[in-house]
Amino acid sequence: MKKQIHSVLCAGLASVLILFSFASAGENGGYAGSFLRMGLGAPSLAQGNATIAGTPNAYSFYYNPASVAFLDGKVASLSYSFLTLDRRFNYIGFAMPIKPAAGFSLGWINSGNADFPGYNSLGEEYGQISHSLNAVYFSFARKFGKRVSVGLSVKYMWERINDGGVSFDYSSTGVGWDVGIYYRPLDNLTLAVMVQDAGSKFKASTTEIFERGGTTTDYFPALYRAGLRYETFWKWLVINYTFEASSKLQYKHFIGLESRYIIGEKKDGDKFLALRAGMSNGTFTAGAGMGFQLFKIISHLDYAFVSSVVDEGSSHIFSWQFYLN
Repeated sequence: MKKQIHSVLCAGLASVLILFSFASAGENGGYAGSFLRMGLGAPSLAQGNATIAGTPNAYSFYYNPASVAFLDGKVASLSYSFLTLDRRFNYIGFAMPIKPAAGFSLGWINSGNADFPGYNSLGEEYGQISHSLNAVYFSFARKFGKRVSVGLSVKYMWERINDGGVSFDYSSTGVGWDVGIYYRPLDNLTLAVMVQDAGSKFKASTTEIFERGGTTTDYFPALYRAGLRYETFWKWLVINYTFEASSKLQYKHFIGLESRYIIGEKKDGDKFLALRAGMSNGTFTAGAGMGFQLFKIISHLDYAFVSSVVDEGSSHIFSWQFYLN
């Protein structure tokens, strides 16, 4: 009887979350800092960016810095994205636990566009324009007891647009922070809340570009998130859900599902095959992953597919994690 009730609850929860994922409103892409709202790491992107309370890994600091206190070991990570319209979005980082009850993560996000031709007022091509966006993260988290942790991410960001020094060289810099709470009230349930980019901004001087230039400040929208991770009665099926509200009064719902098959002994959770799917504010996502041993190093190789959001074309993301202990 208990199994039947549990099954009904799982099905009901999944149905409600799927309905919520379609009842979304608004986008924050038109505001400053949009490259930091795309998501990070194929495991989370494949699950619709719904992993604020997800299993800690090399990319989980992005969704909730508090999760790094629950890391099992040292992990280095890479992520590469195949994007349309000559865009790029890549990441490299490292994370590790700090005994007895803390953890930290350090990483670099690089985004932007491939060089494109610049034209003067006569319509003549005169050179190539380059555009890059970068953010360096440092995250630290500490446990309080065995089931709850609090974490903080501090990030330094910079943007540059130039044409090789021919006519202009625009640059801006900024500092931002994220804070989160990660709570495991039950072995199969995790709850989390997070604030992202409260006070984050880009600041630039345009006096060398325009005759009447000055100082410009572009504020990022602050994001407020709450969510859960629920391991169903079927141990191979996990549900992730995140609700987001922004300071621009826009609201989003994210839901993700992961089905994982453990290879070999049950205690060895680093050798697995995984299938994932999700809805990121109405955008379909999917992917797969595998854990294996390479030169005595446990590796996780993951792939994510993200369908077109505004007719820009689909994206393909590959991520690789290396567990070093």
